[in-house]
Amino acid sequence: MLDASPAARQPKLSVKLSASLDAARAVAAGYVVLHHVALTRGWANGPGLALRFGDEAVMVFFLLSGFVIFANERTRATRPAGYYLRRLRRIYPALVAALLVSKLIAVDNGTFFSTFSYKDLLGTLASLQDIASLKPGVIVDPYLQNFSLWSLSYEVGFYLAFPLVLRFWLRFPSWADHGIGVACCLAYILFVLVPNHWSLVTSYFLLWWCGAMAANAYLKGARDARSMTTPLYWLLCLALLAAAAVFFVGYRGLGYYPFLMLRHFAVALVILVVLFGPIGSRIASVLVIFARPAAAVASISYGLYVLHVPLVVDWNRANGRVGLLAAVVVLAAAAYLVDRGLNRVLPRAPKN
Repeated sequence: MLDASPAARQPKLSVKLSASLDAARAVAAGYVVLHHVALTRGWANGPGLALRFGDEAVMVFFLLSGFVIFANERTRATRPAGYYLRRLRRIYPALVAALLVSKLIAVDNGTFFSTFSYKDLLGTLASLQDIASLKPGVIVDPYLQNFSLWSLSYEVGFYLAFPLVLRFWLRFPSWADHGIGVACCLAYILFVLVPNHWSLVTSYFLLWWCGAMAANAYLKGARDARSMTTPLYWLLCLALLAAAAVFFVGYRGLGYYPFLMLRHFAVALVILVVLFGPIGSRIASVLVIFARPAAAVASISYGLYVLHVPLVVDWNRANGRVGLLAAVVVLAAAAYLVDRGLNRVLPRAPKN
């Protein structure tokens, strides 16, 4: 059996860091909502250009997910049964609720029969969804065009891989860091040569793993990015491969493959280097004063993320200022029920 005692003796996350993580989740969720509303209503021009970077907010979620999952599960995920039940309980109830809400909105809009697809429904339930209009190799689009669900297929892939990777890393940390970097870079090369969903998800695992290694460095007392040079080195290699893909495949637009992946990888690298250091520490010190409201929004951030497209973007009743305001109120209430309400009534997952 693997010895988890060294990890168990590591310090917990500080109040300051917990507040900053909550704030990051709250801001990222709010930004994604504003991003989609701005794009669909033509607000993303002029000053609204600042709302065009929703994909980058999703990269923040990937990094945060790796950080938080590693910090909370590093001593428990080696017993995968309980870990997988906890992840299943966390991600699927809200996903199913989002699918139901998407159906209700499509029925109310009168578009259900023209947009419904059994393939998309089953593919989304199986976490195989992505956005075919932005990249090649996609298996299915998200159910009923709830495009915010694309990232959940990646998250599920990361969750499935973590216990296996963690066992290897606990025994051979240096070999594991290099092995993960090589595997993710090779996966992206394979994706460029033969576009497929599995290779792309594998390549993005490096972003999630960098978040996990930032948590590992923090828990060991490190406070800047120099303490995790190996994962960052491989993330830089992945970004350079994405740049090479743009050169060889050709530029097709800021938000399309292959430049889209370069954006994702490069932004994740910059976020880690800049925020895991003195600048991030100063920002965290400021965010402590917003700890309570940030925690409140963060506690429903997943619900906001999976429900906002059907409710405030697709819903015909959300047109106009009054309709949009009403839809935002419905979104907040629905997110609370999905994130907080379901959590109280569903059976608890095992802690170990």
